[in-house]
Amino acid sequence: MDALVHFAVGLTGGLLALLLVDWHPRREFLAMFASGVWALVPDAHWMVRAVGFDGVADVWFAFHRSRLANLCWFHGALDRRETGLPRVEMGVSLAVLLVVVGVYAAVNDWGGN
Repeated sequence: MDALVHFAVGLTGGLLALLLVDWHPRREFLAMFASGVWALVPDAHWMVRAVGFDGVADVWFAFHRSRLANLCWFHGALDRRETGLPRVEMGVSLAVLLVVVGVYAAVNDWGGN
């Protein structure tokens, strides 16, 4: 699955979780962004390998292929359900994110914490 899809799923999940808390907007922004990055963690084996740490990358890749990768916003489950249509996958994930951003903006009380 494309990294943009994983990031969008992480942002979407983070926004939905943030509907349950009332934090300062800066803290919520950082938490939302961190949630998107968290969804990408299993794919970091590509970067680790690119900088020459093949042993670490092999271990990381094993994590990527395990069920534990689902702790990162269902990363493994998404990868196993690739459709072969990456543009459609990206479009759908961004459309869902757009809807959730709208819900988040409508429901958030935007108090001056």
